[in-house]
Amino acid sequence: MSQIANTREVILTSDSTGEHWSAATWDPRTGSTLSTYKHAGALAQGTLQLLGDSYIIGADLTKPRIHVWPLNNPNPVSNLRLTTPGKVTALACTPNGAFMVAAISEKLFLWQVCNGKLLGHLSQHYQTVNCLSFSSDGSLFASGAEDGLVFVWSLFSVANDERSTPLHGFSHHSLPVKDLRFGHPGPRGRLCTVSLDRTCNVYEPGSGILLLTLVFDVPLTSVCLSNRDSDLFVGCTDGSVYKFNLHEPPRGIEHHVTVRDGSDSEGTVVFRGHKSTIVALSTSIDARYFLSGSTTGEVHLWDVASRQVLRTIEHKGPITAAFFAKNYENFKVADLRPNLVVANLQRISDDVDGKQSVVQVVSRDKIDPDFLRFESFVGDAVEDAAAGDSQSGKLLEMREEIERLRRINAAIYQYSVKQILGRDFERSDGNGAAEEQRP
Repeated sequence: MSQIANTREVILTSDSTGEHWSAATWDPRTGSTLSTYKHAGALAQGTLQLLGDSYIIGADLTKPRIHVWPLNNPNPVSNLRLTTPGKVTALACTPNGAFMVAAISEKLFLWQVCNGKLLGHLSQHYQTVNCLSFSSDGSLFASGAEDGLVFVWSLFSVANDERSTPLHGFSHHSLPVKDLRFGHPGPRGRLCTVSLDRTCNVYEPGSGILLLTLVFDVPLTSVCLSNRDSDLFVGCTDGSVYKFNLHEPPRGIEHHVTVRDGSDSEGTVVFRGHKSTIVALSTSIDARYFLSGSTTGEVHLWDVASRQVLRTIEHKGPITAAFFAKNYENFKVADLRPNLVVANLQRISDDVDGKQSVVQVVSRDKIDPDFLRFESFVGDAVEDAAAGDSQSGKLLEMREEIERLRRINAAIYQYSVKQILGRDFERSDGNGAAEEQRP
């Protein structure tokens, strides 16, 4: 059996019972428990998240509340209640922990974590939102819902525009969208979505182009990508996990994935070890291993090359989250050294009468001031026309001002030359000839 030597990662899981703990971290090498997070009950499906490198958060399964734990403490943060307008059905945070998006039924709410300000609420879906995901740089997030629709949003636009609209909207799925995930190169990566209609779609989030549709024989419920965006993992309702090589895609946009008599389809590998629906998938940093969690409470750790289950982590109920996470120092310290501030959430925005509140940016490193602006990453592919016209107008005004200053400078120079050299002093002789008098 393959041995796992990677100490840079831990495994985070949660289940729907919350019988002994709400969430737990595990050692992938041994499968032993490293820490548990208690006193909050069960967490809703897909809401367990890392908040930067300092906290763990998760939405309560039955109450309109988000719980927050320090990485090094089993007890929730005291005197901090993240109350939401309703029960959270999906939750996602930017990788740096600065912003958080929660789905409450069909609506989306964006908060700034350091001050709890409600920066925007979005109403584009018609039915309950099942899944949310941020791009690896935090500039984009995507939402998928029971109505089969998928929307891609710019964090910069939602945080700054009172009536923000999505960058792209996709309606290719005919049944509920169960999971979606961005690739790792940020906005230049890929967006993958899976649905109960048995299709997995791969999009380019910058242009909004549908690159590939994979059609399976069974409904799909979970998806993830390897760190190089080379391997696509898809979980199904029958407990199977498919691995598809995106570096060798088919020629056509639509490709039917079929497996007969236990043999693998061309370009596709099947992992069979679960007997129930796959609800969570995650790959390790080195892409040698991946996790799969099911509704019967098992989390399998797989070796990708051999297709063998290295170990199984048993839970008391259906899995609600299972993923690899960086083994941050704050997991092990006695005194937490948080790199971010968490505040109680506003339930109503304080932007009234067109007076928008200030968005605070807390940074301890040198970060580009446009780090949230999606357009700064993708360039002309999604450049806003109005912004382009405004920049062209400003450039023309600057050129005109430079030309005006140049003319003024030339006039001052000519005047100075005449005054200093005295070339305007002349005298006339008897013959009427003008003779220049030099000083």
